[in-house]
Amino acid sequence: MKVTERYRKAAETGDVDLAMTTFAADAVLHSPLTGRVRFTGHAELRPLIEVAYSHLKNVRFVADLGDEETRVVIYTAQIGDEPVEEAALLRIEDDLITEATLYVRPLPGLVTLMSAFGPDIARRNHRPAAARFLSLATKPLRAMVRSGDKHAVPLAAPRR
Repeated sequence: MKVTERYRKAAETGDVDLAMTTFAADAVLHSPLTGRVRFTGHAELRPLIEVAYSHLKNVRFVADLGDEETRVVIYTAQIGDEPVEEAALLRIEDDLITEATLYVRPLPGLVTLMSAFGPDIARRNHRPAAARFLSLATKPLRAMVRSGDKHAVPLAAPRR
């Protein structure tokens, strides 16, 4: 089974152990939230994947494109009550992912992801004060984005 087949099956079934078999020992994952954060190696990737699989539901892959060295996989999912789509640009060597760069849309789904993942990752990194801060800090942002998506964005859309 090729690496992206294992990667997709792991995400669709929530199998963290299978997901870990897809990454090289020194793999790097670039956050979809900021260019300032990356996760390197299995010790940092496992908690992130555990958090992701605990929050993402109904993961369904819709594309797996590329060649043996570079692949793009795209899935749809649900996080809380928000739909989300993610594209992952994967660099591959020896049938293992060496680098993953994640892109998430739409904005309400991305902000919901941030408000769920941030506190959980901080807790797993033994930073309870940071987890509380992130939980509180993301609530107003989530409310603003949801309100803007519902009320402001339609104002700019073409009339139908």
